[in-house]
Amino acid sequence: MRKIPVDFTGVRVTALLELYLRWLDSRDRHPILGDEWAQRAIDLLDFDFDQFKPLGLGRFAVGVRSRMMDDWIRAFLGRTPGAVVLDIGCGFDSRVRRIDPGDGHHWYDVDFPDVVEIAGRLYSPRPGHTAVGASVTEPGWLDSVPRDRPAIVVADGLLNFLPEHDVRRILTQIVEHFPSGEVCFNITSPVVRKQREKRPVPLFTKFGIAEQWFPDDPRAVEGFHRRLRLAEVGSPGDASLLRRSPLYYRLLVALIGLVPAWRNAGWILRYRF
Repeated sequence: MRKIPVDFTGVRVTALLELYLRWLDSRDRHPILGDEWAQRAIDLLDFDFDQFKPLGLGRFAVGVRSRMMDDWIRAFLGRTPGAVVLDIGCGFDSRVRRIDPGDGHHWYDVDFPDVVEIAGRLYSPRPGHTAVGASVTEPGWLDSVPRDRPAIVVADGLLNFLPEHDVRRILTQIVEHFPSGEVCFNITSPVVRKQREKRPVPLFTKFGIAEQWFPDDPRAVEGFHRRLRLAEVGSPGDASLLRRSPLYYRLLVALIGLVPAWRNAGWILRYRF
């Protein structure tokens, strides 16, 4: 089969990086996420994924984050008939296939038009799924999504690459578009920004990837809109999800946890509205 050429720069490259890390997780003896569709996507894309090898440890954090968000979505759909799922900045994620939502739910994947076009060639169409080619920082990106249904919105690995004013606007648009729901995303704290300034990630420099939002407290997001309320805080070092991961990584997480500044360097968050 002829491979699909990919020539991304900037934040679009994170779609490839996250795919690579999910693929690495799927190859582990005891995967955290176990994304069985990642191998097919890797095989179909004409891209040098080997250049991501220095970031391979990230598969554990990505596995934990994605698994946690998958579980939150399943729980929400289980108690909310007729709900909408909105996955913004979805990249090449197979999440809708992992979750496999039942009848009555509708799933919207949103990303740049060129990312959505390639994703459409990686995965076959399925009922109850709509791909929206749009930038979430531009007006009108929510226009095709119904306003009269409860929703769970997922921004997995997206918001830290946007400036705070865009994050605030996007969350406000979401809360005011739907009658009720939840929104889930991950963030990193200012301690990570300081580390990046001292020791930039070479691949981020190479591709022009810039992290921009580093909030110091998950509660601060509640100030973005009066309806937003923090419901759950998860950690990339979640012991229950890492219990079968390699010993060396569990020891690394334990050591990081001994340093107060790094103990809360990142969060996986769920808000209600």
